Amino acid sequence: MINRLLSSIYSWIVIVVTVIVIMTANAFYVVSTLNDLSSLEARLFTTNRVINAVNRLHVAVLRVESGQRGFLLTNNTNYLSDYTETLSVVNEFMDEVEVSAFSSDIKEQSKHISALLTLTKLKINKVIEAVELTKAGRRDDALALVNSDKGFELYEQFESLFREIDESERDMQGTHLANLMELRRDSVNTLIISSATSVLLIIAVFILLKINSREHEKYQADLESINEALESRIEARTQELSMYSDELARSNRELEDFAFVASHDLQEPLRKIRAFGNRLESGYADVIDERGQDFLARMLNAAERMSMLISDLLAFSRVSTRGKEFVDVDLNTALASVVSDLEIAIDEKSATVTIDDMPTVRGDRSQLEQLFLNLISNALKFQPNDVAPEVNVSLSKPSDDELASLLMSDEFEWIKIDVKDNGIGFDQSFAEKIFAPFQRLHGRSQYKGTGIGLAVCRRIVERHNGQISATSISGKGATFTILMPIDSEPFGTTNTSGEQQNDA
Repeated sequence: MINRLLSSIYSWIVIVVTVIVIMTANAFYVVSTLNDLSSLEARLFTTNRVINAVNRLHVAVLRVESGQRGFLLTNNTNYLSDYTETLSVVNEFMDEVEVSAFSSDIKEQSKHISALLTLTKLKINKVIEAVELTKAGRRDDALALVNSDKGFELYEQFESLFREIDESERDMQGTHLANLMELRRDSVNTLIISSATSVLLIIAVFILLKINSREHEKYQADLESINEALESRIEARTQELSMYSDELARSNRELEDFAFVASHDLQEPLRKIRAFGNRLESGYADVIDERGQDFLARMLNAAERMSMLISDLLAFSRVSTRGKEFVDVDLNTALASVVSDLEIAIDEKSATVTIDDMPTVRGDRSQLEQLFLNLISNALKFQPNDVAPEVNVSLSKPSDDELASLLMSDEFEWIKIDVKDNGIGFDQSFAEKIFAPFQRLHGRSQYKGTGIGLAVCRRIVERHNGQISATSISGKGATFTILMPIDSEPFGTTNTSGEQQNDA
């Protein structure tokens, strides 16, 4: 009777549906519990984040004020070391507090944190003002400012608001912990129920399989046949996907060619704008009023900037797609060619360029010359008006720590090249951003350019399997460090698509 029951398709449908319903119910039950646990843990993490961020900011304010008071009382600049170090990171603490406020579970917390940040800025500014007055020799004024009621009131407001935020978040943390513990107790019951139903299902399935073992042998041959057919379909599908991949690579090459042609076509209307603009400027200057001449000059300047931008974008895209084969490049010859190209700029600024004896490396000659041309020309460009530029290109062997983060660091012999100048420098916080396209730290009226040069430098160095970084202090020059192997192949040449792109 059981065999007849199992031979009925309707019986198997009922059995399968029953198993699926039970397993689905268990799965949903477990998933729901896990989701609740994850949600509570996420809320606890958020609450901890707010508490930690606010406490770090509170400690930072106390450290700044402590350093200020120590300096005012003793006039010993050693007290300013902690003060200066804290000021350098206090903005990061404030940003972290501001970001954490958006994820707080307390509705009014954003307003409280906004008020806390405002008080922090006011308090920090008062502390800085007192220190600067003392440095300027106005110690009595600084002491009067510190002892005034304004500073005390600011601190009282800051402390009160800090405690209110901290206590509210800790209360919310306690609520979340209580809910989490309750949910964990419920999860034990969930586990017991799921385990029990799973065991019952396993027993039922085992019995059914035991009864139906003879039928299994009958269908084994059919199953093997189906598996063979499935493998054949998988192989055919794999070949089809390979064809799609080749087609995608061809499409990418066509898109790159299209972008290249389109960029060139963009230059044509710009040339006409500039040509006719120059004609207006030279032939009709006497019939155009002063305002019209100003508009004309702005138009020509905009066309010039657009032309430079298109050219720089083409250079940026060509680094990977139009790179040449690697050959032996004598860096001494390459740098001599760069200095020769910059001879006029060097003479005009009375600049001094010193270069160490350089090795011969495997690379793209034109790209390496472009790399050093961009770096040295930047060193000449970003200079104070009253300072003669000094550029030093030095060679050294990188340390193990410097090579630790590089791919294939053990497969090549590496060199380290530093390009150091005495220019205006920049804040170290911008050391990574300056290598992104269109990133400028100064206005066009101060220093011309499109913001593409250093992005091109990074692409060139990365194509040579290297790494470029920058260190600087504002007003004290900058150093660009290049780590690259002496003998390597272009990055990505082991990848088929990469070879196809280079050939495009």
